[in-house]
Amino acid sequence: MQQATSPRRILIALRRLGTGGIETATLTLANAMAAAGNEVHLLVLKGQPSQQPHADVTLHCRDLDRQQRSGVTGMAWHLLNRLVLSPLIPRSGFVWQGWRCSRAFDDFVVDLERRHGALDLILLRGQGAFELLWNVQDPRTWRVVEAVTGRFPKHALGRWLARRLLQGKRVVSVSQGVKANLHAYLEAQQVQLRASRVIYNAVPVDDLRQKALETGQPAIPAPFLVHVARLVPVKRQSLLLQAFAQARRQGLDHHLAIIGDGSERPQLEALTRELELEDVVHFLGQQSNPYPWVAQADALVLSSRFEGLGIVLIEALALGTPCVAARAPGGIAEVLIDEQQQLITDATPEALAEGMLKAVASPVEIRTAWVERFSEARIVSAFLDLIDDSSEPADAQHA
Repeated sequence: MQQATSPRRILIALRRLGTGGIETATLTLANAMAAAGNEVHLLVLKGQPSQQPHADVTLHCRDLDRQQRSGVTGMAWHLLNRLVLSPLIPRSGFVWQGWRCSRAFDDFVVDLERRHGALDLILLRGQGAFELLWNVQDPRTWRVVEAVTGRFPKHALGRWLARRLLQGKRVVSVSQGVKANLHAYLEAQQVQLRASRVIYNAVPVDDLRQKALETGQPAIPAPFLVHVARLVPVKRQSLLLQAFAQARRQGLDHHLAIIGDGSERPQLEALTRELELEDVVHFLGQQSNPYPWVAQADALVLSSRFEGLGIVLIEALALGTPCVAARAPGGIAEVLIDEQQQLITDATPEALAEGMLKAVASPVEIRTAWVERFSEARIVSAFLDLIDDSSEPADAQHA
């Protein structure tokens, strides 16, 4: 990878800027690119941000969808979409909505360049941004894929919809696992990409190590394990609790801290009571700084059905905390390598419980090289390489 010889001007667009994994990874990248001396613009397409970038990143909030519904023509098009086109052609709403939003985005880029100068790179992150801006054809644009979502049926209409979204596009996958999953899906849909790369998400190691020095409240009785994720079905915390109960029956004397919130919390709290774990499982809710607990835990445990990359695993390794993870599609096996691979288990309570017991009985010594692969400098350099790659259709990996 070659470092840019001069500052570059970059636009990153995403649908919302909440507190989820995509949003946090986007902020990390934007902040790191700006810290490296580049001019970075971050465009939020819906709502007000829940997080803020560093001061040297220029934030733009443009609700292009609402903007396109204004005026007589815009409202007429919106009603035609909702009342006629979308019911007539199932799941096609993004096509008609995105057709106009893509034009508005192109206008935004023209205005941005008029005021700030020519852009070198445009990154679109997340399914929501892909759908709103599906018809953006600017050759400087790359779409960053965290997971294959919004799959269309394998028939003529599904293929047409899939082609609208990704045919001829330049795509960055955040792991080899995501790339393989994406390519298999697109091959079945007869969709061809213009270019495909793999670039991992960056982790701000120095920043999170500093945050880990703070005091986490409430304090969890030691020793304990930790789990950090949204409480939603894909994160499969029911498996985590069943495995933890199994490990306790086999002699594990740890508590478990669960950091995160979501739709599954009531059911998970009920399961905790059913398993008679309420005295040793602690639901801490959403925490803006989970790192004190991650750093103090004997191991982090992940039970997801899918992880695009598994940033929480990288963060734990950066803090010297071993990781146990249920085997799943995506990037887990690319993060947990070498000795850590022995702590990737089958997705059963018995296997995951065995992984927990093994992690605390024989702690893995974390190697610096495992974390350096995801350093901000390395990942920023890989993204800047896309500027020179934009005219090349060849498949490649930058990770």
